[in-house]
Amino acid sequence: TKETILLTEKEVSILIELNNSKKPILKEKLLSEVWGYNAQIKTTTVETHIHRLRKKLKKFSKSLITIKTKKGGYSIE
Repeated sequence: TKETILLTEKEVSILIELNNSKKPILKEKLLSEVWGYNAQIKTTTVETHIHRLRKKLKKFSKSLITIKTKKGGYSIE
């Protein structure tokens, strides 16, 4: 059966950025690339969106996409 995950525009943008990077992406880079924010801004936007995205992906336990947090930032495996 086919399963569908409804993603927001920002969630899709996050996945695209993570997929296109060969190394983990820092929060500041995601803020700049996805939201167009200055890297110096204080916000939990990235963490909130990553949390929600992980929850959506977790519903499909057989999903091949997992978002990992590493010292160097976020990556997908």
